[in-house]
Amino acid sequence: MAKSNPTTTSTSAPTSTATFSSIPALHAFDSRSTTWQSYRDRINFYFKANRIVHEDDKKALFLWSVGDSTYSLLESLVSPRLLTDESSGFNDLVKLLDVHYDATKNIMTSAYDFYSCHQKPGQPFAEWKAELCEKLRYCGFTTSVLATKSQDRALRDMYVIGTNNPKIRQALLKEQDPDLEKAEKIIQIAERLEQDVLHFGNSCSVTNMSVAKIEQKKTYAVRSPLPVKASSKIIHPPCQSCGSTNHLRSN
Repeated sequence: MAKSNPTTTSTSAPTSTATFSSIPALHAFDSRSTTWQSYRDRINFYFKANRIVHEDDKKALFLWSVGDSTYSLLESLVSPRLLTDESSGFNDLVKLLDVHYDATKNIMTSAYDFYSCHQKPGQPFAEWKAELCEKLRYCGFTTSVLATKSQDRALRDMYVIGTNNPKIRQALLKEQDPDLEKAEKIIQIAERLEQDVLHFGNSCSVTNMSVAKIEQKKTYAVRSPLPVKASSKIIHPPCQSCGSTNHLRSN
């Protein structure tokens, strides 16, 4: 009797795939209550904790959770492309928001605020440190055009902090992230402009004073009475006898 060969059934291990319904939802990004950098870091931790590794899954979860205002902002930033395009990947969207929200913070102003942040009377060290670290985040020490030129960066920052001319500081703070050469050129132009304005101001003052003196002389000449010439003829009281004033009354 022939033995029948047992049929073998091959079973493959089930592939575990994360479904969005089993993952806790992300909260929307609100720039009024948190920074984009903090939200971006939490997103990365969120993806790591839930073992989300595929870029398409990250993009879908991110756009689904980020909120209406940020979604609309991204639509504008990727234009004329669409968010649904494959070329608009998750990392690309993150970089666009990095650039957008970094641009809202002036590196020069942030560095000035950081170096000017002194410990307040009675302020605990831990609180002061937290305040410094918050301001430090926007100084761009690792992303500035002078990130690899520490001496140039130190000089440029000191130009803003140490100058006693508010107009020069204002001119520097208008720039986002100038290199040292550009910063020094801004200072020189501001100084020269101030000197020119002062020079023209002094010239106008001297001219106005000269005109005022001339006008004053003209006014004095018009108003001054003509001098009365002294007469050599002596006038006497009228003579009671003949009425003449050419002689005294004879006794």
